[in-house]
This record gives sequence, structure tokens and C-alpha cells, in this order.
Amino acid sequence: MVAAADADQVATETHAANIHGLTWTGDLSDPSEFIRQLDDWGIEEVDLLAGGPPCQPFSTAGMSKIGDLVRRGDRSPRDERADLWRSFFAIVDRLNPRAMLFENVPNFAQAQGGALLIALLDELKGRGYGAHVEVLEAWRYRVPQHRSRLFVIGIAEEGNFEWPKPIKGRPTVGQVIGDLPVVEAGVRDEVQGYKGPPESVLGRLLRKGLTHPESQLIRDHVTRSVRPDDAEIYKLLKPGGTYMDVPEHLRRYRSDTFSDKYLRLSFEDLSRTITAHIAKDGYWYIHPREDRTLSIREAARIQTFPDRFRFAGQPSNRYRQIGNAVPPLLASAIASAVKDALEDRIPVAGTTGRQPKSVGHLRDNLSRWFGQSKRDFPWRRLRLSPWQILLLEMCLHRTKAEQVARVADKLLSLGETPDSFLSNSRDLAPVLSSLGLHWRSVNLASAAEFVRDRLAGEVPDNWQELTAIPGVGDYIASAVLCFAFGRPSVLMDTNTVRIARRLLGSSDQPNWQLRLALHKLAGPRGADVEWNQALLDLGALVCTARAPKCGECPIRAYCKTGTEMS
Repeated sequence: MVAAADADQVATETHAANIHGLTWTGDLSDPSEFIRQLDDWGIEEVDLLAGGPPCQPFSTAGMSKIGDLVRRGDRSPRDERADLWRSFFAIVDRLNPRAMLFENVPNFAQAQGGALLIALLDELKGRGYGAHVEVLEAWRYRVPQHRSRLFVIGIAEEGNFEWPKPIKGRPTVGQVIGDLPVVEAGVRDEVQGYKGPPESVLGRLLRKGLTHPESQLIRDHVTRSVRPDDAEIYKLLKPGGTYMDVPEHLRRYRSDTFSDKYLRLSFEDLSRTITAHIAKDGYWYIHPREDRTLSIREAARIQTFPDRFRFAGQPSNRYRQIGNAVPPLLASAIASAVKDALEDRIPVAGTTGRQPKSVGHLRDNLSRWFGQSKRDFPWRRLRLSPWQILLLEMCLHRTKAEQVARVADKLLSLGETPDSFLSNSRDLAPVLSSLGLHWRSVNLASAAEFVRDRLAGEVPDNWQELTAIPGVGDYIASAVLCFAFGRPSVLMDTNTVRIARRLLGSSDQPNWQLRLALHKLAGPRGADVEWNQALLDLGALVCTARAPKCGECPIRAYCKTGTEMS
């Protein structure tokens, strides 16, 4: 480790105390100061640059909360933390590492409709890195918790890389904390004695490196105090018990909203994901046997921090650092895989099965078909404003395009601007009624008011602000970016998802992986207007949900499902 940087002074203090190397504390949204520090230190190059922006803007809970605040007018639609990954590339450009590692929550792959991940991959490709993306489950690498993280690995000059193979067996909470001494709630003794030798292979691994007399002592086994009413609840909960198991007369919160407010862990199972929220309360992490929440050391062990690793700051600081961390055993597995790649110990993978002739040929075939068979809609012939395109896309949602085409002229003339849409609401009512779905009319009125009053009548040109508009989700935001602003953007609707699944011959891949596949298939030109319109028409005319016309498909030669059906 050469150097580390973070905005959290307590975190850099912890790093400096445990890991050799230089540390720097400061705001990384503007990386210029850290780059000057690298110059002062004389650091010219490194093998690996690893890091990740704050995960809150991309987590499910974070995106939901931010969206609610924006719609209430309590915060700006733009979350500056979401742009911190761009600072990461400023450091990449300064150091030119042989490999880079980027990690975040799995929802990063879906952030901004997947456009953010695709932009990151384009940044890597433009710098000559081969990119590898995967979501890894920590428990498959001896970490006893339900925790998934997204990892992007870039290897210079598109070198070979293989993800670490999962380790057999399923770790448990008991294997990592079962050998720790019993402590009461509210214990603040920083140093205690082990109750005996470790009882599992994992327990022995986490004690490794402690020398006498430290090998007899455990540190950070500090616990929170417990409220009397919580203590009563804890006594009634069995391992695996949740808030729904709490008697109604003891519940302080609504059971429909906070159904998982409490969770007693089980020695025989995985823990819930240890997150930074553990710094606020420990209700999700009630000890399997003792009537208290996890101690700092127990939380660290479930993350697989070795006992020799110490944490700076007050207890809440320590809990937060533990919750924010990538589990060390998972990090170790990935680091070994990166090291193998840099030392060129990975053989070049051979090709098996039917492979596409080339991405370029697939796109050429699709483009030729589209030129001859594309559907003729009024909006494809007109030069429309971003608001008119937003209006159309909201009307097209869950409605056949042919149905919208019959009323498109009237819709676009009466609703030319958000203001005119609201002014002509009475005349537009029968037009919208003909499309069905009453809630759409409500959403359109709310969207028009939002754009007029909150956005000065201008439709924004970024995904984050577009999705703050009432009724606008991933697909509509991506469509507006592509069709209104000319931004390459992979559109994910029932048609394109179906095509991607059939091309890959997979029914179980998550949407973010399908989006990556479509991004790759779009080729160097990217998922532009022609590409997206061609896919939408292909799904509507040829690659239909029922009875697909595989014999007429221009890209059948590249489709695993189509070739298997022949």
C-alpha cells in the first residue's frame, strides 16, 4: 500500500494505524489537491488504484429517500456525491495504474438507468483498459453475511482477468463470534480476555497475527446500552425473530412500515448485511443468545476484520467504519485475482460454442432491416422539443404506439409546452381518455406543473433530474436523453429486455447485465436513436412475446435462442 485518501479523518486515522503507507484527508470532489499531494510525495505510478464513491446515492433506500425529498422541494434534484466517481478517473489519469478496481452497491449498475455504469466503462475503454463487471456475494468468500457488492475491474491493455472462484461451504455467525466472551449491554471495557481457544477455522483465522500477550486479550468488545422496553423485547425474540414476532403491546413503531425493525441473528445462519446504519442503532443486529445488540468487535468479525485490526474514534465512528467497509476476506479474494492478472498467470480463454461473427455485422444487419421495415410514426418525422418528447414517452408507456399515433398531432399541438398542456387540460381530457389508464392523466398534469414551476419550463438533460419529475422512471428518462438530446442511452422496456434475453439465451440474468450486453452489441456508435428505434421495432414486429418470427429476424445468426429453435 503506497497511499490512501478519504474525506473522513477518523477513517484515515484507522488506516494509518493498521496499514503501512501514506494517508491524506480531504475533499475528493475536486481531486486537484490530492494530485498535488501525490506530486509532493513523489508518487509517479502504481500497479493498482482501488476505491469507490459514497454508495448512498445509488442504494435502494438512498434513491427512494432522495426522490421523495426532491418531489417535496426539500433538496436539489442533483446529488453531487453521485459525480464523485469522475474524480476517481482524474487520479487514474495521474497515476496510469496497471489495474483499477471500483466498488459500490449493486444498485450502482442501475443508477441513472444504467447510464452511469456504461459511462464508467466507456471511460475505461477510452483509456485502454479491458473492463470486467460483476456483483459478488460476500458469503461465497467466507464472509458470514448477506452482502452483495458491485465490482468493476479494469486491466490495462485489455489483459486477461478471472473473477475469484467461490469457496465451498456456507459460513455462519457462530463460526466468527461464538468464541467471544459473554458481555452485558452497556459494557465499555476496551480490553477483555478471551473465554477460550477459537472454536472454528474462521475463528482461528481472525485471531491470526496476535502475539503474546495480545493473543490473550480481545479489544473493542464494547456494547451499547439497552432500553428497558427493548430488553423486554429481546428476551422474547428467538433466533431469526423479527419485529413481526414482537407482541403488539410492546411495539413502538408501525408494524406495516417497520416489519424488519428488529432482527435477532442466528448462530447457524448468515447475518443481515452490516451497513453504516449500525452506527445509529443495532436493532437489525441483536445477538443470537445475549439480550443486546452486537458489540463493535462482533460486528468487525462478521465483516471478517481480524482481531488485530483496531478502529479509531468514538463507538459510533467505529461502527460506521465497519459498516462502510468491503469485507476483508472478500477484498483479499479479489486482490489475489488482480495480482494473478498483473503477473500474467491467467491463460487466454478459448472459445466454445457458437459465437457471433462480430458486433459490427449484427448492427449492420439490424440497420439494413430497420431501413426497409421501420414503423412510420408522426413523431419520427417531426422535430420535437424535449417537452413534447417527454409528453409522448409518458403516453407511450404501457400503450401500443399505434394507439398513440392516432392522437399524436392533437396531443402535440395542444400540449406544445407544459404551460399550454395545463391551459388546454379540458380539451386534452378526451384525447388522453382514449389512451386509457386514468393515472397517466394525473401523472402528466403533475409532470407539466413540475417542469413549469420547478424547472422554469425546461426539461433537464440528465437522468437524475429527469427521474425527479413525477411519473418519470428509468425507461422514460433514458428515452428522453436519447431522442430529445441525442445522448446514447440503452433503453430497457419489455421489448428490448426480451430481445437481450433471447440473444444471450438466458432467462435469469438481471437487467443491469442485459443492459451491458445491449451496450456492447450497439458497437462503437453506441445506443443512439437508430439503434433504439430499430430494437423497439424488432421487438414489436419480429421478436414478439408470442410466436416470434425467427425466420424473418435480421440478427438470428447472433441469437442463441433463435439458432437453437432452428
